[in-house]
Amino acid sequence: MKMIVRISVVCFLLLPLLALTPPSYTLKGKAVRIIDGDTFDLLVDKTTYRIRLAGIDAPEKGQDFGTAAKQLLGTLCAGELLTVVVTDTDRNKRKIAEVYTAKKVWINKEMIAKGMAWHFKKYSTNKELAAAEEQARKQKAGLWSLKNPIAPWEWRKKRRV
Repeated sequence: MKMIVRISVVCFLLLPLLALTPPSYTLKGKAVRIIDGDTFDLLVDKTTYRIRLAGIDAPEKGQDFGTAAKQLLGTLCAGELLTVVVTDTDRNKRKIAEVYTAKKVWINKEMIAKGMAWHFKKYSTNKELAAAEEQARKQKAGLWSLKNPIAPWEWRKKRRV
């Protein structure tokens, strides 16, 4: 009996932790507009969703490699039926998501591997994304070919001042 009471108490105490982890769900559709290197609009049936790639931060418009990152995201998404695993919604109502092509290409990781985005460590501890960034840095891929690339969050901070 004591064991059942203990298990019940532990379960009761752990219940609030479930509320901290948002449920994920999947959308399938096509990219209809590329906003920048980490954001696009997804059309599912007749509904459009704004998607923000989870775990990455790509250069902003007007920043070095901003246009190249946007173009690469467009190329990766072009004509593809995308599987979008939504894990959260941000303050701008964008769906934060892991995005995959029909051929199982993980677009989030591919953007980092090609040197078109940083692993956004403030919001992600994903080891695959961290390893992809390390490899891109070593190969001097994309933005890592610059002598002193400026992270998008630093670039945005300077623009606000």
